[in-house]
Amino acid sequence: MSRRKKTFPFFLWHRRLGLVALVLVFILAITGIMLNHTESLKLDESAVESELLLDWYGVNPQGTPLNYSIENIWVSQWNQQVFYKGDSIFTHNEKLAGIALLDDMIALALGQDILLIDTGGEVIELMKGTTVSPIVQIGIAGRKVALLDEDKNFYLSDPQLSRWEKQASVETQWSSLSRTNEAQISQLKHSYRGQGLNLERVILDLHSGRIFNDRWGIYIMDASAILMMLLSISGFWVWWSRKLKQRKKKHYRKHHK
Repeated sequence: MSRRKKTFPFFLWHRRLGLVALVLVFILAITGIMLNHTESLKLDESAVESELLLDWYGVNPQGTPLNYSIENIWVSQWNQQVFYKGDSIFTHNEKLAGIALLDDMIALALGQDILLIDTGGEVIELMKGTTVSPIVQIGIAGRKVALLDEDKNFYLSDPQLSRWEKQASVETQWSSLSRTNEAQISQLKHSYRGQGLNLERVILDLHSGRIFNDRWGIYIMDASAILMMLLSISGFWVWWSRKLKQRKKKHYRKHHK
């Protein structure tokens, strides 16, 4: 004799839907309450310091900075941002290969380009394509700036740093990397982040679901709303089905005593 297969009770689906929706509903409720009290909680004034969140939002530099220093001047590059004494002054895709100080001008080697700035950190000019291949070293040769590219070609500037000419190499004092201390790294991070990330932005994105993904994150929270509707319907159905069963039992007992 074969056993009759039990039908899967509807209330179990109701329970499972409830467990799935529970976390999202809690997020919606808690973040909603917080957003209603943004001013009193000072969410817009609270800066996020979590490295995990800053990395998630892309406002935290990755890896370690490159740093070159001459006398009391230090120039750094972190990811694509170039800094002068900790202040962001320029963005460039190529790697910083060194710096050279000549009077009141500083030449920064960036790929095949030379960025000229003054000793106050103001950008003067970006000189593009000064060499055939990327620059690997920059330095001072007498009263001129010298460059060495990947193909070992040697270039020397004119005194005004207006052009570079390929020639035989001469004795040069080349630029070299220097270490960054904790205070410098902290200043670079602060400058890199700019306005940074405040808690209100995080709470808003968490409430809308955009913290998960800019495109489809909102659908996660939409799904929680749909789940709540399904829970309401299934909850009513469970209650109504039990009500019918109780009526049938009462009717059966009444007529079979």
